[in-house]
Amino acid sequence: MANAQSKLTADQLQLLKRKLEGERKRILGLLGDAGVMSASASAEERSEFEETAQRTAEENDQLEIAERERALLAEVERALEKLRSGNYGVDEGTGESIPYERLLAIPWARRRVDE
Repeated sequence: MANAQSKLTADQLQLLKRKLEGERKRILGLLGDAGVMSASASAEERSEFEETAQRTAEENDQLEIAERERALLAEVERALEKLRSGNYGVDEGTGESIPYERLLAIPWARRRVDE
């Protein structure tokens, strides 16, 4: 598997790289904004029990979203590293090329199909 090569063209690789970089930028922007949202409540609002409970629930939701986005960011970064090293578009289990259509849909895909 170490010598496995993707069957993607240079143009396809460029498009997929742009998609990955765009996704990374989107995630970083979202993660950067997440901390701002929870800090905007005034002290008076925080004194009310119901509002505090609601805010806590919203913060928990934001934490879960941020966790998922960080995990996705790790996948995107991994795919970008594979692009740099020349191993992008190769199934990590079988060493076969991942179809271009799959990579268009999920540019950070590690396998030919979902398992």
